[in-house]
Amino acid sequence: MIILDVHEDFEGLQGVFYVFMRVWVFSNPSPFLTGPVCPPNEHYELCGPSCPPTCQGEAGPQDCPEASTCSEGCFCDPGFFRSGDRCVPLSQCGCVSGGRYYPRGVQFYPKPPCTQRCTCSKNGGLECHPTPGCSGDEECTVRDGVLGCHPRTCRQCQVLGAGAYSTFDGHLGSFGGSCALLLLELERGEPEEELEPITVALEQEDAEVQRVTVMAHGVTVVMDRGQQWEVTVDGERHLLPLWLRGGAVGVAQVGSHRLLQVQGGPKILYDGDTYVVLTLPAPSRRPRGLCSNFNGDPNDDDPAGGALGSAPPNCTHLAPAPSCSPAEARRCSVLADPEGPFAG
Repeated sequence: MIILDVHEDFEGLQGVFYVFMRVWVFSNPSPFLTGPVCPPNEHYELCGPSCPPTCQGEAGPQDCPEASTCSEGCFCDPGFFRSGDRCVPLSQCGCVSGGRYYPRGVQFYPKPPCTQRCTCSKNGGLECHPTPGCSGDEECTVRDGVLGCHPRTCRQCQVLGAGAYSTFDGHLGSFGGSCALLLLELERGEPEEELEPITVALEQEDAEVQRVTVMAHGVTVVMDRGQQWEVTVDGERHLLPLWLRGGAVGVAQVGSHRLLQVQGGPKILYDGDTYVVLTLPAPSRRPRGLCSNFNGDPNDDDPAGGALGSAPPNCTHLAPAPSCSPAEARRCSVLADPEGPFAG
């Protein structure tokens, strides 16, 4: 019978394992044990300064409070300063304009209305030149912390009861009677753009919007007055919610309104009675129709130059409603008869 001294054998194995690990660690250095690899002109510190020097403040950021704690990470080598996401020598630092630091070579607009563009040059100097400003489809505003010419935000075109309407550019107009109106048309554009044509039209009769028709991505969606939770798609009735062409066109019921959204295009809200709102982001193609050309100028929205109360040029009278057939007239007469079973 063989009896092993388990305790002594285990301690021996521990020693062998310890020696093996020391040899393996020193012959196979790991970034987890030696620290991460830092970008050029930087080095890793386990406990570095919490307020390291930057180009904006050579002794440390001016708005950085005194802190006794340290932080771990990559820090600039001696003689280098933090400039954005790099460490550069003092001679390559950027400039300060309006209390904000800009790295060397960066172009920026110093202030609205974006008619001057500046560049950080050598030794922290500024070189500024006049610019034409933003285009009609853009506005000078701050987004993501950067002042520049950015696409305009969404605008709305509204059609109210009694034929009153307002365009994307703020023109007010009205029309009377019964009309079939082209609210918006976005053309296909250049072949390489692969943009689908989009058309939004409505039929107005006196103070009521009878029908809103949207043609986009090869489908025709019709929203009729007095209906909820349903639309007609290419002549067939569908219940809501509904997604067409892989989600490119969606229709949903939102409260008492039906909402139709074209991906990357217009959004149409219809209350099923007298109110239609068409919301459009800044388009890459110039739109046309009653809702205007989206150029920011309300004075050219009406080609005839008419003021409030003038009829739009694309207003066409609707055909009168068809009369009831004799069979339908007989059925309805029972309901309308003042002395019939449904009287009173």
